[in-house]
Amino acid sequence: MKNIIKIFSILMVLTLISLNCTSQNPDQYGSVSESNLVLKESKELGTISVYRADGKLPILTQNARADHRPYIHPIIAPDGKGPITEYSPGHHKHQTGLYWGLTRINGNNDLIPDDSLTSWFYGREFRYFKKPDGSWGKAPRTIEQQEKIARAMGRDYFHNYGPEYWQLDSTVVVDSIGEKVSWQTVYNMLDENGKTIMVETQKWSMRLIEDQYILDLEWLGNAITDITINEFDYGGMFLRMPWKEGMRAEVINAARHRDLDAEGKKAMWLDIGMQVDGRDDLAHIAIFDHPLNTDAPTSWRVDGQFGVGPARSIDGDWSIEKGTTESIRYQLRVFTGELNDLELTNQWVEWGGNPYPYATQLWNMAQEEGKKEKFLEPNEAVEAMTINDGFKVNVWASEPMITQPMAFCWDDRGRMWIAENRDYESRGDGFSNSGDSRILILEDSDQDGAADNMKVFSEGIPFPAAIAVGFDGLYLGAPPNLLFIPDKDGDDKGDMDDLEILLTGWGIRDRHETINSLHWGPDGWLYGLEGFATPSVIRKPNGKGKLYGHKEPFPEDLLEADGVDINGGVWRYHPTKKRFEVVAHGFSNPWGVDYDSKGQLFISACVIPHLFHVIPGGIYHRQGGQHFNPYIYGDIRTIVDHRHRSAHGGARVYQSDAFPEEHHGRIFMANIHEHSILSDNLEKKGSGFVASHADNFMYANNAQFVGFSMEVGPEGGLYVLDWHDGSICGNEVMHKETGRIYRMLPEKSLAENWEGRYSDLKQMSDLELAELQLSKSNWHSRRARVILQGRASNRPINQDAQKKLKDIFNRNSNADYRLRGMWATHVTGGFTEDDLIKSLQDRDEYIRAWAVQMIVEDNDPSEKALNQFLSMAQKDRSAVVRMYIAAAIQRIEENKRWPIAEALMTRDDNDDHNIPKFIWFAFEPLVTSDPDRAIKLAKKSKISLLSEYTARRLVDADELGVLASGIQSHSKGRASMMKGMRDGMEGLSDIEPPKNWDEIYATLKGDKRVSEVATEIAQQFGDIEATMQLISTLNNKKESIEEKRAAIRTLANKQHPILIDLIPELIEEKGLRKEAIRSMAAYHSTWDKGNLGGLMMEKYNEFDASEKLEVVQAMASRNIYARRLSWALQKGTIPKKDIPAYTARQLRRVLGSGFLEVWGPLQKETSENMAAMEKYKNMLTNENISTADAGKGRYIFEGLCGACHVMYGEGGILGPELTGADRSNIDYLLNNVMDPSGIVQDDYKMVMITTRDGRTYAGNIANENDRSITLRVVGQDAVVISKSSIQSMDNSELSMMPEAMLDDMSPSQVLNLFAYLMSKKQVKTIIH
Repeated sequence: MKNIIKIFSILMVLTLISLNCTSQNPDQYGSVSESNLVLKESKELGTISVYRADGKLPILTQNARADHRPYIHPIIAPDGKGPITEYSPGHHKHQTGLYWGLTRINGNNDLIPDDSLTSWFYGREFRYFKKPDGSWGKAPRTIEQQEKIARAMGRDYFHNYGPEYWQLDSTVVVDSIGEKVSWQTVYNMLDENGKTIMVETQKWSMRLIEDQYILDLEWLGNAITDITINEFDYGGMFLRMPWKEGMRAEVINAARHRDLDAEGKKAMWLDIGMQVDGRDDLAHIAIFDHPLNTDAPTSWRVDGQFGVGPARSIDGDWSIEKGTTESIRYQLRVFTGELNDLELTNQWVEWGGNPYPYATQLWNMAQEEGKKEKFLEPNEAVEAMTINDGFKVNVWASEPMITQPMAFCWDDRGRMWIAENRDYESRGDGFSNSGDSRILILEDSDQDGAADNMKVFSEGIPFPAAIAVGFDGLYLGAPPNLLFIPDKDGDDKGDMDDLEILLTGWGIRDRHETINSLHWGPDGWLYGLEGFATPSVIRKPNGKGKLYGHKEPFPEDLLEADGVDINGGVWRYHPTKKRFEVVAHGFSNPWGVDYDSKGQLFISACVIPHLFHVIPGGIYHRQGGQHFNPYIYGDIRTIVDHRHRSAHGGARVYQSDAFPEEHHGRIFMANIHEHSILSDNLEKKGSGFVASHADNFMYANNAQFVGFSMEVGPEGGLYVLDWHDGSICGNEVMHKETGRIYRMLPEKSLAENWEGRYSDLKQMSDLELAELQLSKSNWHSRRARVILQGRASNRPINQDAQKKLKDIFNRNSNADYRLRGMWATHVTGGFTEDDLIKSLQDRDEYIRAWAVQMIVEDNDPSEKALNQFLSMAQKDRSAVVRMYIAAAIQRIEENKRWPIAEALMTRDDNDDHNIPKFIWFAFEPLVTSDPDRAIKLAKKSKISLLSEYTARRLVDADELGVLASGIQSHSKGRASMMKGMRDGMEGLSDIEPPKNWDEIYATLKGDKRVSEVATEIAQQFGDIEATMQLISTLNNKKESIEEKRAAIRTLANKQHPILIDLIPELIEEKGLRKEAIRSMAAYHSTWDKGNLGGLMMEKYNEFDASEKLEVVQAMASRNIYARRLSWALQKGTIPKKDIPAYTARQLRRVLGSGFLEVWGPLQKETSENMAAMEKYKNMLTNENISTADAGKGRYIFEGLCGACHVMYGEGGILGPELTGADRSNIDYLLNNVMDPSGIVQDDYKMVMITTRDGRTYAGNIANENDRSITLRVVGQDAVVISKSSIQSMDNSELSMMPEAMLDDMSPSQVLNLFAYLMSKKQVKTIIH
C-alpha cells in the first residue's frame, strides 16, 4: 500500500510540474545567455533534472523510476515559454514525452493474420473491418486466434511501460555541472517470465549553443539472448509533442518530405515544429540520425497526431546476436522560430563527419523510392498531387499521345512542340537503336486545357534532346549536332531535304549532360546548356556535315577536331550572324535556363547547389574536373541560401498575368528527387541576387514523377514535362511508353482574355507585334520579338513598328517595358553604336548595363565607347553596371583593358559576389604581359582578391622579383599580395628567393600585420632563420600536430638534410608517422644511402594498413627504395596484396622490365579476361550474393578500392565516386572491375611523372598551368610539382585500377566484395 501511495504521489508531482510549466515566468528557467548547466538527481522521485546554472526550475527532466520505462518529460522551450513535450495524451496513453520502446521483439512473422498486427492494438477480442457501405464493423476473435496473434506479435515494449516489462538497474550522473552535462540510465527488458532478455543503456548528454539545446543519445542494447526486432510501422526512439486538433504543426525531413508524406521515408534528419500553447511561433525538435548507424539513413514514423521517431523496423526485421551490443546514436536539436533546412543539414554534416555526400545519398534514396513506387495512370497521378491553395493541376497531354518526352517548347500559334527521345536507354548507353524518335506538334484546339490534336513534324533523327521554334522552322539539338529544320510552306512537316547542320561536336558520354534547354534570349541569341561530364568541341561541320540515322554509331573521333571546347556551361548561337560562343563555363548538369524582366539569366542545376545567376564571361562552380583556365584560382558560386534535394531542372521565371502578384518574378523549378515544383524568390543584392525559398508549389506525391523541364504558356499557365519512369535518374527505362505534360493554373485565373491572345502571332503585322512588348503576358512579348527578328533578317521592319519600339524604349514609364522595347529594337537592327553610347547615360541601371552588352556583342567597341566605359568604371554608382563593364572587358583587346580594369579595382566592390571575379577573369592575362604595371595596380587595389590573385599569378609566371619589390613597401594591397605569394609558392621546389629578399624580409618582419606570413614565405625559400623555426616547432611539445605536420612538409619540400635524421624519431609519434613516411620520398641517394628504406622494412609489420600503404608508395617513388621493396616482395616479407595496381605500374616505371620477373604481367590477354569474366558471371548470381557478408566486403573494399574511390563518402578521389553508380547492375559492375581501362574519363587517367632528381609520382592531374602540375596522389593531399623539375611525363590510357584484382581472392571474398558494392546503404566493417 505504501508503494501505491508513493507512486501516486510521484505521478501527482510530475503532473503538477507539467501543468505548472505553462504558467511559469520564463525567467524562472534562467537566462537564455547562460551556457552552463547543472544536473540534480532525486532518488526519491526517480528523476534527473537539468537546470541552467542561474535557473530555479528545470529545463529538462529525465524520469527513471523503478516501475516505469525511462522517458524525458518535460522539455522546456529554450526561451522558457512552456513545455514542448507531452506525457500520456488521450489519443495515445502509452506515449510518454521522449522515450524508447521496441514494438515487436522475437515475434513470429509466419503467424501474422490477414488483417495485420496493427488491428491488435485497437481490440484484441474483436477484428475490425470495413463494410461495403464504408462503415466499420467488428467480428469476434476466438481465444485461439488471440493466442496466435500474441505469438506473432512478440513482446511489445512500445505500448507497455510498466514493471512487468522494465526493471531499473541503475542511473548514473556522469557530468553534473558545466557547459555539458551527461547521465545514463540502465534498464533490464523482461520477458513474460520476468527474465532479462536485453539490457538497455541510454547515454545522454546536453549542452546549450546560443538559443538551442543539443541532446546527444547513444542507445546500447546488450542482448542476453538472441534478439529479433520484427518488422513494424514504428518502434525505437519516439517523440510526443503536445499536439491538439487545429494546432499548427509541420514535419519536414532532409529529403523535404512533409507531414504524413514523410511517414516510412528514409532521411538523415527529421524536424517537427509545433505552435504549442502560449507561443506565437513554432517550437522545434530536430532528430539527427547518425550516418554510421547500421541502417542509416533510417526510415521514420510520422503518425496522424504528429508523433515522430526513427523506425528501423519499417524496413524489416533486424537482430542483435546473443552476447553482442547494438549501438545507435541520435542527436536532437531543440529550438524555436523558423526552420532553416540548409543550416540544419550543415549541422547534421558537422555532427556526423560527412561520411557520405549529402546530395549523393539523397539521390540514392530517390532512386530506390522510384523503383518501389506504384505506377499511376495520368489522371490517378493528378489525384495524388497536392498544390497550393487556390490552384489546380490537370493532364495537358499524356501517353499514348506522347512517350519519353525530353524537351518541349511553344510556337507562334500557342501550340506545344515535343521532342520524343525514344532512343534514350540509359545515362551511358543508347543513341540510335530505337529509330522512332519524333518531333510532335500538340494543340489544344478547343482551349479546354488539354491537347486534342497531334501532328508529327519529323521522325527518325536520333536522340532529340532540345528544341526551339523560330525563323520559320525548328532548331533541334540532337547530338552531335545542332540542326535547323525549315518548314517553308507552313504545312507542319519538316522540309527534311533542306535540313541544315548548323554546328557539330556535342558529346554524349553522359546522356543527361549533353546539349539541352534551348531557349531564346532577350538579345536574339539562342541559348543552350551542356553538362560537365560530357566534353564537347563545337565547330561548324565539314561541308554539309553528317546526319545520323537508325542504328548508326555515335562518332568515336568527335573530340579530335578544332573547335570551341566546352565541358559544362551555358552557350549561345546567333541565328543570323551564324556565330557560336560559350557564355559561361562550369556547373554540374545544368538543365533549364531563363531570364527575368531585367534580362538577367538564371540556370537550374543538379547535385551542386541548384541555382546560379549567369553573366557572360563567367566561370562558375564545377561539380568536378578542371577549369580550362588554370589561373582563375576561384570560381563564382551559387546564389541560393538554402538547399533542396539535389536535382533541379526547367528554371522558369513567372512573368505572366494568370497567377497572383506574389508569384510574379519568382523562379519555378521542377525537382526530380522531391517529385515536385518549387519556387525561389530572387532578391537583388549588390550586382547579383540572393535566392531564398519561396514555395513548395506542387507535390506529385508519387516517386515516378520525373519533372525536369518547365514552360509558361500563352494563357499564363505553368507547364511541367514529366518523363515519368521508375528509374528517376535514367539508369534504365522502366516505362518506355509513358510521358506526361501537366498544367497548373489558379482556380480563378487572373489572365485577361484580350483580342488576339490566342491568335497566330505570325499573322500579325509588325506594328501589332511591336505593341505586344506592352503585354502583361511575357510569353507574347517574347514570341513577338523572335518573329520580328526573323522578319528583320529578310527585310526592314515597318517604320511605324520601329517607331513604336523606340517610343516604348525612350518614353514608357514602366522600366521593364522599356527593356523589352530596347531588346526588340536591338534584334531588329534598330540601334547604331551612337544610340547605344547615348544609352550608357540612361537613368535606369539595367538599360545602361544592356547598352554595355550590346556594344561589345561583336567584340569591336569603338574608342568612343571605351572612353565612356572608363568613365562609368570610375563613376557609375550601380554595382550592376560595374559588373557588366567588368564582364565586357573580356571582349576588348588586351592592350585596351588596362585603364578600365584599373578604375574598377579602385572601387569599393571588395565584398560583391561577382565583380572581383569578373575583373580577375579579364585582368589575369594582363598580369604576365606587363608584370610591373600589374603589381602597381595590385598595390593600390581596394579589392583584396585582385591583389592576392595577381601575386599568385606572378609566382606562376616566375616573376618573383617583381612581386618582391611590390611587397617591400607598405601599400593597401600588401597583406593580400603576400597571402597570394605564400599560397602560390606552396609545393614548388624550384623557388629561389629574389636577390634582395634578405632586405625585404627584414622589413616585413618588423610589420606585425604581415610578419607571420613573411616567415611562412621565408620558410619556403629555405631561409636559415625561418627553417630553424620549423625545427623548433618539431621539438616543441606544446605545438599542435597540424603545425608539426606542416613543418615536416615544408622541410621535405626543401629537402632539408636535418629532416633525414629526424624521421626515425618522428615515425615513433603516431600523429606524425604518415607525414614522416611520406617525407622520406623527398630524398634521393645523395642524401640517404637507403637507410630509411631499411628502417621502413624493419618496422613494416608494426604499422597499420594505411601506414603500410604510405610506406609502399614512398618506397615506389625512388630507385634506391624501390629495389628494397622489390626484394621484400620477392622474399615474401611483404605480401603482393599490399601493393596496389597503380603502385605496381609505378614500380615498373622505376625499376624497369626486371620488376615483371617479380610481379608478373601487369595486363591480362583478352582471351584470359573473357574466360575470367564468364567464370565470375556464373559465380555472382543473386542467390549467391544474398548469402554473402557485405561487412566483410567493405573490409576488402577499403583495402583494395578505397584509396581511389569514394563510397558512402569514404575513400579517395582518384577514381569516379561509386555511391551513385549503377551498382545494382551486376554486368555493369563486373565489366568495370574486369576491364577497368575499357572506358576511362580523362580526369581519371593515370599520369606518371619522374623528376630530375629521380623521384616518380603516379596519380591524375588536378590542375596544370605554365609553372606547375598539381597531381592527385592516393591517400595524400594534392602534390604540386614544378614543371622545371620534371624529366619526363607519360599520360597513360590505362586506369589506375588493376585488371586482375579478383584473382587472389577466394570465391567467398569475391562474393563479399560484390555484396558490399551492391549494398543500398553503408554497412559496418567486419575485419577478417
